[in-house]
Amino acid sequence: MTRARATRLLQVPDLDVGPAARDPATDATATTIPKPPELTWWDWAVFLLHTAAEVEHALMTQYLYGAYSLADSDFAGPEVPPDAALRTAAWRTTITAIAREEMGHLLTEQNLLRFIGGPLNLEREDFPFRSVLYPFPLTLEPLSRTSLAKYVAAEMPADPDEADIPEIVARATGATGGMRPNRVGVLFDTLIDVFSDPAKLTDADLDPGSAADRQARPEDWFGFGRLIVRAVATRAEAVAALRAVGEQGEGAALPSVGEPLAHFHQFLRIYREFPETSDGEVPAWVPGRAVPTDPTTGPQPDGDPTVERNRISHPVTRTWAQLFDVRYRMLLVDLVHALSRPGPLVDDDGAPTPRGHLRDWAFLQMRGEGLSGMRGIARLLTTRPAKADPAPGDPACAGPPFELPYSLAIPDDEHSRWRLHLSLLDSSARLTEDLAAAGETGDLLDELTRVDAAARAVVESLLIA
Repeated sequence: MTRARATRLLQVPDLDVGPAARDPATDATATTIPKPPELTWWDWAVFLLHTAAEVEHALMTQYLYGAYSLADSDFAGPEVPPDAALRTAAWRTTITAIAREEMGHLLTEQNLLRFIGGPLNLEREDFPFRSVLYPFPLTLEPLSRTSLAKYVAAEMPADPDEADIPEIVARATGATGGMRPNRVGVLFDTLIDVFSDPAKLTDADLDPGSAADRQARPEDWFGFGRLIVRAVATRAEAVAALRAVGEQGEGAALPSVGEPLAHFHQFLRIYREFPETSDGEVPAWVPGRAVPTDPTTGPQPDGDPTVERNRISHPVTRTWAQLFDVRYRMLLVDLVHALSRPGPLVDDDGAPTPRGHLRDWAFLQMRGEGLSGMRGIARLLTTRPAKADPAPGDPACAGPPFELPYSLAIPDDEHSRWRLHLSLLDSSARLTEDLAAAGETGDLLDELTRVDAAARAVVESLLIA
């Protein structure tokens, strides 16, 4: 189910010609967005952080969808290289790592919201939600040079010293209906400007005590590579966190010499390596599977031919896709509940606290014990038929729909929050039972059942307590 939301437009000047200044700390050109006169500086900071969080969330899902669309074997084309599987595996590894880093950025932005007393936000751009602050309209699409061009354009610094950037930006602009993609770095330049200036965000706007037990801490989110999860207790720490996020992916500055490559450089490298598959000619080889663009799980045919072509209509595949959406919602609920609950992750005996269980479940949703995370279901979907009765031009395989739930709000009281977890476990159980009744078997389904049974035991014990 996707939600219909009102269109929201923020009128700001053309970002290409907005005010620019040289940042003395990074020697990079910083462009900032003027504050609308009807907003206070605190309200503007909250709005920008909410927008940044939604951008991170949207980019994460698009990157994951592209990574999962890559094939492992059986590549089409007359000139398939002998190391094709190694190439797609390397690209997938790089892009999924970038997506995990976007998750770290998302958590840091929640910490910054805590620091200034703003409400948390794990929302995501959703149709027909638009803003000139987004890099480009959200599209879940198979990986191609064109989609990679959009990612390069969104992640690039203000002054990239690369000869092919004009061609890449032109390609990305053509793919978005003539809208030149916005650099996400502009958001971070603006946030750094706001947080740096005590005349804008005053000391009274800051809540240093929130870092003690109401922010995600780096040690809480170990094991995910180069995650930048920063707890912030001072203005300087907030600015440093924003600058670190920018240097890793979206900001005006590039990493220092010897540091890991920024997202911009990683996407640029893949763009240059990726074969051309969308110029109208027969491609030399096709690295990905024929998955839908913006897949949906609606049970009835859609009157829009494009939407209907990308609707997953195969009944068993659609059940797997609906299960993926439930796991996606579980992840988001686990995250927002963990961020809303103070306290340590383990008790004095080293056993997980309720907050620790929420953190652990978020890890399981993203990675699984072996197969069961969202990754396992997503990879399976890209090997299953999308259509019950395929027509010419229909995608051959399905893909993870990443459909947002009807709401990401969680109840105010703890008892009802745990009831929400139990409801999601019930939904997952019904879908896994439907899959088993349809003849589906295997380690993935077994592991999902085992993981959910362990979570159910914890939730039920907390509801009784």
